[in-house]
Amino acid sequence: MSKAAKPEAAPATDAAAPPAKKSKKKLIIIIIAVVVLGGAGVVGFLLMNPAHPPQLEGGIEEHAPETAATYAELGTFTANLIQEEGDRYLQTAISLKLTKPELVEKIKASNPEILHRVNMLLQSKRPSELSTFEGKQMLADQIKAQVEYVLGLRKAAPTISTEPAASDAVATDTPAVKTDIAEVLFTSFIIQ
Repeated sequence: MSKAAKPEAAPATDAAAPPAKKSKKKLIIIIIAVVVLGGAGVVGFLLMNPAHPPQLEGGIEEHAPETAATYAELGTFTANLIQEEGDRYLQTAISLKLTKPELVEKIKASNPEILHRVNMLLQSKRPSELSTFEGKQMLADQIKAQVEYVLGLRKAAPTISTEPAASDAVATDTPAVKTDIAEVLFTSFIIQ
């Protein structure tokens, strides 16, 4: 009879093994379902409840300052530079980076005067003044001062001089005040 007992024991272990496999599969399926449903719930919550801007005292909403800049094209300029070693020309394309979009219309309305002042300023330069990064930066600051004056953002008209020392003084006597013209950009700059 011992032979009969052995075969009965084998089917008992086989019968117990399949329920263990089914319970592992069920557990995995339940875990996956919980993760998927939980993720879908979080996504749904975020989509249904948009973020509200922070509020200050008294219920006034605080808005973040606009960081998007607006650009105004002044155009391409070709100017004769002051002679040092023969005739030299400057060809440059200039754009303005503005913090207030409404300035674009003011620039369009004042365009002839702005172009005149920029042309006069460019023709007052020597090639050696514009050959360095510092010289180009000084020119950008001087153009900015001229445009600010035309737009009424500056009370005194910046002087234009053909003397290098006087040109340096123009850049240093203007206060470093933050205005609505963030930057003067040279999108092309060629001296021939």
